[in-house]
Amino acid sequence: MNNINLSIKIERAISELRRGGKVVITDNNNGLSVLLMPCELIQRDSVDNLSKIAQSRPNIILSPNRCKALGIKTGNKPCSILINKTWTFSEVMSLCLPLSNQEKPKINGVIMESEKGIVSSSLLILRQARLLPAALMSLVSNVPIESISDWSFKNNLLHIDLEDIMAYEVVSANSLVMEVKANVPLSYTDNCEIMVFRPRDGGNEHFCLVFGKTRDVSYRSKGNPLVRIHSQCITGDILDSLKCDCGKQLKQSIKLMADADEGVLVYLAQEGRDIGLLNKLRAYALQENGMDTVQANENLGFNDDERLYYPARQILSQLNINQIKLITNNPKKVKHLTSLGVNVTERIPIKIKPNKHNKKYLDTKSKKSGHLL
Repeated sequence: MNNINLSIKIERAISELRRGGKVVITDNNNGLSVLLMPCELIQRDSVDNLSKIAQSRPNIILSPNRCKALGIKTGNKPCSILINKTWTFSEVMSLCLPLSNQEKPKINGVIMESEKGIVSSSLLILRQARLLPAALMSLVSNVPIESISDWSFKNNLLHIDLEDIMAYEVVSANSLVMEVKANVPLSYTDNCEIMVFRPRDGGNEHFCLVFGKTRDVSYRSKGNPLVRIHSQCITGDILDSLKCDCGKQLKQSIKLMADADEGVLVYLAQEGRDIGLLNKLRAYALQENGMDTVQANENLGFNDDERLYYPARQILSQLNINQIKLITNNPKKVKHLTSLGVNVTERIPIKIKPNKHNKKYLDTKSKKSGHLL
């Protein structure tokens, strides 16, 4: 399978999961296949339905952070929980939905899973789909591995391989194509151009703004422009939410590049540190009950920061930019980009004055996430 077909296949699986469908995942190295369905979208008959199709009663699989939130010690590994036949639908849902008020059921059996096995890959595609990292998973016990593709097709199920999930994010980023560019005068400067990048698999589009001298191709290859890699934040960037500093960082970065008459703003479709808008608002709801940003994300089952920077690297490469001065308060972002081969010659800080609504958020950024504020 070529890379584009691989990527399109995973995008189709992501769409299927996001609408509450089922996907078959195969681990060819270990000769097993599972039937996967996201917990947050299950129906009352889903457990019985999966049992009937796969001839195997499903377990609930959870990320390490969600296990930790439930008091299950896994040594930072994902876990698989045996579903007791006496559990109600609400009790099953309470394990995967952090905002559920339902009392948690008594857990009798927990299996610790490999950090690189089929459970981890199943949880990875849920994150790629911006779904909670919790799912029903049934072992397809009645079908030999060499027949699994035909069996999936006959049952109208999408079939993907574990290796394809692992490769997807890099392959998708590498398929980005600059589809259009146009002048876009801003309040800070009229010497600005917008470029939109679309992956060939039909996934998320990203865009960038190119300022002043950096619009010149020859300047880009020889220069060392200011660059801001900004992750989408609808609440901050558009609504001017006071809960975060994202909107102010965006505007200040644009002004900095406009004043310098150079620079590139890479705007990535990575809402809520790449957990998606819905899950970000779930985290907001948990924060209203006293959690900080990190605690809320981890209670949902995510890491503090799920962002990856493969698309940013690809966009800079297509712009023929070899070295940058990065506008960020986050040393981890510098580290990530450097590990991807981006030459970050300097980190340019952004100072944002806190307000009463985002003071705790900024304190958490500093103390727990390592941002230099």
